[in-house]
Amino acid sequence: MRVTVVGMGNMGRALAGRLLSGGHALEVWNRTPGRAGELVAAGATELAAPDDLAPGTEAVFVCSADDRSVLDIAAPGGAARASWSEPVVAVMSTVSPQTLSALHRLYGDRLVAAPILGAPQAVTSGEAVFVIAGAEFARSALAPVWELFAGPFDAGDDPARAAVVKLLNNQLLMTGLAAVAETVRVARAAGLDEATLTALLRESAMVPAGLRNRIDGLFDPRHAGWFTPGLGAKDLGHFLGLAPGAPLPVTQAAHDAYVRVAADGWDTADITALVELGRTASD
Repeated sequence: MRVTVVGMGNMGRALAGRLLSGGHALEVWNRTPGRAGELVAAGATELAAPDDLAPGTEAVFVCSADDRSVLDIAAPGGAARASWSEPVVAVMSTVSPQTLSALHRLYGDRLVAAPILGAPQAVTSGEAVFVIAGAEFARSALAPVWELFAGPFDAGDDPARAAVVKLLNNQLLMTGLAAVAETVRVARAAGLDEATLTALLRESAMVPAGLRNRIDGLFDPRHAGWFTPGLGAKDLGHFLGLAPGAPLPVTQAAHDAYVRVAADGWDTADITALVELGRTASD
């Protein structure tokens, strides 16, 4: 396929690299130039503007950090891009159902929501899963892309449903991580040595498989990673918005904790920095 990826953050670059290695003709664009050097060296074409799609482009993948940036890119001034009138427009970002519904009204059945379950490393290796929703013909048109990965989770015809599924998944991750981070803080306060604590987290059946790959990050003093506390708070905020007025004290507390740890200077670290709650990054 001839495809374009807009947004060269960690996830966008990983997706673009996987598409390029899979033999697709690739164009890329980022609001800040210069982040696609390795991709260009490997054969991608960097666009000067998102409207500069090559003739015959079959799909545009939007990979941006949040709702505002997705709308700025895909719907400048609240309108669909005229230059995107032919390709399937696939939104990979984790955004609210309302944002996807707004884009659906603009792009019609060519709009596919496809948020990603997995880290950039899983995208690069082809182990990631996409939650896809949109018109059947549009989902099917992207089959050569889904084949490069672990297979899509099909959420049906309404793009907003993909956002709901992704937000449910992320809530399970981030509230679970908040509980494990508290376990670590209490264990340390009680004087448990880290070897025993690490063994407990790795071996306990009470720690879900999806959290086990975060254990090393909890003990990394820098908490290096890509999924920041601010992004975690954003996703939990969207989750809370799915059921306004419902009693969701666990999720609300986790949301507030991610906000606080970001404000304490861990805003560019991974969400495992939640283990540092109450300690500023400069301590």
